[in-house]
Amino acid sequence: MNCERFLNTFLPLQPAMQLVAERLLHSADDAEDMVQEAFVELWENREKLRHIVNLEGYAMQTVKNRCLTLLRKQKDYTSDDIDRLGDISDEEATAEAALNEERSVLLDHMMQRLPEVQRRAVQMRYIDQLSHEEMQRQLGMSSANVYTTLSRAVSALKAMSHE
Repeated sequence: MNCERFLNTFLPLQPAMQLVAERLLHSADDAEDMVQEAFVELWENREKLRHIVNLEGYAMQTVKNRCLTLLRKQKDYTSDDIDRLGDISDEEATAEAALNEERSVLLDHMMQRLPEVQRRAVQMRYIDQLSHEEMQRQLGMSSANVYTTLSRAVSALKAMSHE
């Protein structure tokens, strides 16, 4: 996984990861540290991530594991407290997964409404992470046409999302 794909995949998850960590740790500073440690761990294991189906869930579990490890090191938490906190974050992760599934279904529906060439362009650029040059070859378009097609597709998707 290259840097751009890593950032595009995991950076949008930072607020949700921060929220889970804060709820587990009751400390914004500790939560921020755990999220940063989770990002470092994800980056260090980026080559293994290609085999993970649900990268969002994996990232959330990584930050949760970091938090639970920190809690176990602290003497003022009992194992019952840690189990209870783990249950809370599981519920949050389930809610987040449901929300992501809903968004995915909505995006799939909107993608189906796009013209075929726009749908293919969005798929190639944002899902397959192809370069514009590779898209030009596969779509048989000039550079300007690829940019125009992507721009129109993104505009159409934005308009559909406000319907």
